[in-house]
Amino acid sequence: MADDFSLEEALPSQSAANAQHSQGQEQGQPPQQPWQWGNPPPGQYPFPGPYPGYPGAAPSQQYPGPFPGQQYPGFPPPGQGYPGFPAPGQGNPGFPAQDPQKPGAPGQPEYPAPSAPVQLKVPYELPLPSGVVHRLVITIHGTVNPNAKRFAIDFRRGHDIAMHINPRFDERPHVIVRNSMIHNKWGHEERHAQKFPFVAGQPFKLQVMCEADHYKVAINNETLFQYVHRVKELHEIRSVCIAGDVTLNEVTPSMA
Repeated sequence: MADDFSLEEALPSQSAANAQHSQGQEQGQPPQQPWQWGNPPPGQYPFPGPYPGYPGAAPSQQYPGPFPGQQYPGFPPPGQGYPGFPAPGQGNPGFPAQDPQKPGAPGQPEYPAPSAPVQLKVPYELPLPSGVVHRLVITIHGTVNPNAKRFAIDFRRGHDIAMHINPRFDERPHVIVRNSMIHNKWGHEERHAQKFPFVAGQPFKLQVMCEADHYKVAINNETLFQYVHRVKELHEIRSVCIAGDVTLNEVTPSMA
């Protein structure tokens, strides 16, 4: 049975191909190629399956890139944040998330938050390192407390009070008393003024300007009285102290 076995019969296709190849050479024609140059028919590329590095034609196997539903390699899919960055609506580590409905959020106009008025602690002391000088102006912004009885503004030289301004709500009629205390002794009170401008619960602006021989005092931009210097050594007056039933917002020195 082995004598009847023939290699040509076992490989008929190969024998036919060899015969065609020999016939083509005899006729002077180029041998037939298994495929033509250019794009081969689908499924006949000499590599198994699709071209290496390129996916197939199925929608789920598109080339990585900005195709619908897919992102470029290294970028997260839609709806997920980039690695290391917070997701939408979440704050970066150490920073709170922003509410898109609140001012300052991305895409929203940014408005400064209203700040509460500054309040100084009472009793309050304003130091004057160079003392009082000619044309120095002390400006006080504050509000008289509701149900106020008294408050005081003192220009001090050590333990002495060069000028004491004392609005009194607990006297009838209301009065602004001015005086000086030198060596622990009060002098003669001055009480006359054009009017009493303070109102309980209402803000005020009080300004004291030093002239050559007196102080000029204005309240709410209206000059109400003057006070002649009883302490002549103005450079020794080193502070302004404010105490009593008053809330302070600002106490500032300036030059006129």
